[in-house]
Amino acid sequence: MKRAFGLFALLGFIGCFLPLAFGYSLFDARHASGSTFWIILAAFAVPMLIGFGDKLRAAGALAAIGCFGYLLIWKFGFDTYDLVVHAQSGGKAIGFAALGGFITSVLSLAEAKT
Repeated sequence: MKRAFGLFALLGFIGCFLPLAFGYSLFDARHASGSTFWIILAAFAVPMLIGFGDKLRAAGALAAIGCFGYLLIWKFGFDTYDLVVHAQSGGKAIGFAALGGFITSVLSLAEAKT
């Protein structure tokens, strides 16, 4: 299960460089948005590194839940639906990765070693 949220995180990481709307990606807007791009990129990079690691500990699963939870609840909120349905390829990848990653990281907490 940890490989699954690692793959979702990889999908979201790649989605940051694909177009969201009107041909612009989050990477293109990194100067205008301040540190938002880097925080979103880090929120996908941390679970990706944890998911592709050797062993999954409970703390790692909680860190992945926190990263995906930040993206779903704090950053995108109800706009996750708009990302998945109305955005271009980058937005679809980011929204799908945040939602799928959160679900798989919660499920991987059950099989994590203490």
